[in-house]
Amino acid sequence: MSNNQLQTPENISSAIPAAFAEAQHEVQQTAVQPLYGAASPQPELSGTGFTYRHDWGARRGQWTLRLNWGDVNPRSRVFVSIGEGAAGGPDAGKFIGLARYSLYNVAPRAGGVDIWVNIEWSADIPLYVDYLVINPADAPPPPPPVRTVQVTVQRHSTVALSDAEADRILGDMGTILQNDDSPADVATPVRFVRNGAVQLLAANVPATIQTEADLLALLNAGTGIKIVQAIRWCGGPGGSIIGCAPLGSPTVNLAAVRFTADQEGLIWVHEYGHNAGLPHRTDDLRAVMYPSVGADHDVVNAAESASFLAGPLAVNAGAPMASSCALAMAIQPPKDVREFVSQHWIAGIPYQAAAQYTEADAKLLLEWLMNEPEKHDEFLPEIVTTLGFIGSELAVQPLIDFVHSPRANRAVFNAKNAALIHLGDLINKSGSQAALDFLTKVASDQETAKTLAVPRSAIAAAEAAVAGVDAPKLETLAAELAVSAAFGLALAGKAEAEQTLMGLMKNATAFAPVKVAAMEAAALAQKVRSQGQAAYYSSKCEGGQQP
Repeated sequence: MSNNQLQTPENISSAIPAAFAEAQHEVQQTAVQPLYGAASPQPELSGTGFTYRHDWGARRGQWTLRLNWGDVNPRSRVFVSIGEGAAGGPDAGKFIGLARYSLYNVAPRAGGVDIWVNIEWSADIPLYVDYLVINPADAPPPPPPVRTVQVTVQRHSTVALSDAEADRILGDMGTILQNDDSPADVATPVRFVRNGAVQLLAANVPATIQTEADLLALLNAGTGIKIVQAIRWCGGPGGSIIGCAPLGSPTVNLAAVRFTADQEGLIWVHEYGHNAGLPHRTDDLRAVMYPSVGADHDVVNAAESASFLAGPLAVNAGAPMASSCALAMAIQPPKDVREFVSQHWIAGIPYQAAAQYTEADAKLLLEWLMNEPEKHDEFLPEIVTTLGFIGSELAVQPLIDFVHSPRANRAVFNAKNAALIHLGDLINKSGSQAALDFLTKVASDQETAKTLAVPRSAIAAAEAAVAGVDAPKLETLAAELAVSAAFGLALAGKAEAEQTLMGLMKNATAFAPVKVAAMEAAALAQKVRSQGQAAYYSSKCEGGQQP
């Protein structure tokens, strides 16, 4: 080989020169302490043992090398040997060359071992590491390996969600499952990590999910967790839905809205549970899969733990569904209706529970809505939805006045849409003509809807400027209100309302989204009229999607 031969990755090494000093000793057999066999092992080395050689690839300089290994725990005795690897892979062995390989620290931990090494050479050269792991016999068994789920996160262009915020929420999802903080809770070793930067949702996905077509567009926009401004349709219209997911899915595929920081992780993991085939359960108020959200809802039973570990489940999904499925009598509403509405139901307010309240309860809610709405902004969607389900005509004018009110922060605007949707339920019970006329005007008259949307448009523009996201247009917000009114007409159960919806499908002056929604709303109106209100809400539990 000439002195100027190029050094390629194949022939770069620290091969030892012939003149390098060597030393050779024979082992002293009498000093050897066997780990196993006829001789008694040392107490600290009497447990289970493992050996492993790992190829860390070509490296130089100082490195902290973290090897994830489920058999290792903080009490493990770990012995490490490092050296230059021979060509041909780990089975080819190591050799001593001119490069110095230094091992400084070895640190066993739960689920792995970390080492600090230094390779003194001018080019990257192979590093093979031998590990000898012995777990003392009296040591507790190692924790099960943590299953890592990589999740793509998408957001609508009008929603603020940074990579750091997504990481925090994904971390909370894992904490909820991994912690075992009560006798009923099963520690579930699953963690969630972000797969790439937070992405923008496809342009065809609206900021607010109001129709089945909207939901399908969202679910078909790739996989992952998808964050939108609002959800008002998940198997049917609803005014206070904050999450929606297929009940059984071959991939992670769920929708949610931004929420209180300490509870967003619960919403995401709850919907992930639906992806994994889990329904709601009501035998434990602290269950992750309980239909309402709460900071202490972190309990997972053994069957749920197995499903979370298995992950998304491919099933033959039926018709879309929403609401509090299979919960007709399972949720026992508290005696005080104000306690009932002071919680966020991920699926939206359960009709079967809310319908048990009476006109006296409606009066209590109207006191909040009319006299001190600012104190209850967070729960206004739940308040107006429950008023609709109770169905007292006493609530008609206060709900109409509320929709006309100038207040328009995000919670109030969501509540106004909820009021428009569930005035239909109130009409179904009370037969209110005033409510029917109001919904008809909002759904069919663009100028009326725009007038109602003006306060929200101004506030939304200011909020978007601060958050650095796109602001919704006035026409978009007005169309949202009009679509909500159209679904209110569908829930009214009246022939007159059904005729209005048929007319909206062909109305040249109606918002384009209203024309599309009117087709779905007209079909829904026929179903509500033929089945009746109570039967309709029960029948929604027979399909394949859950919020």
